Amino acid sequence: MNKLARLFRALDQWVARENVRARAEGTRAYRRCRVRVLGQSALWAAGVDLALTATQDLDAYADYEWEVQREFERLLAENGKILDPHGHEVWMPRETRYDPLYQGTFVEALVADVDAVLISKALKAADKNRALVTEYLSKGASERFFELARKYHVDLEQFV
Repeated sequence: MNKLARLFRALDQWVARENVRARAEGTRAYRRCRVRVLGQSALWAAGVDLALTATQDLDAYADYEWEVQREFERLLAENGKILDPHGHEVWMPRETRYDPLYQGTFVEALVADVDAVLISKALKAADKNRALVTEYLSKGASERFFELARKYHVDLEQFV
């Protein structure tokens, strides 16, 4: 289990403990949540063979409750990471596939697929991600990547 999956397991265990406490006290328990990891963290989690720069922030789409988010932020901080406060604004293609990273009782974590992440980076932050996208293209980008580039009008010439 990789480091990010262990972090989600710790979050799931925290929610479970809090829900036991809430039931014993007759208060509201937390509902199940889903976290979809995006951006550089998704590339790290996928184990891509690309030169990734170290990043402290984690971008995610999530439907957790505020208290669960706060615990997630605490766990991230313990691991030298921060939850990007604007991560929910990251643009991802509609066709993005999310692969399972962790499936718990209360927390499900998914990771955005590599092609979708790189299209997002190429379209929305080309200058910042030029080396990364160029490396992906030079190593033989997938046909799906090229299809997404055509669909979303990504100018791949800028990366060669």
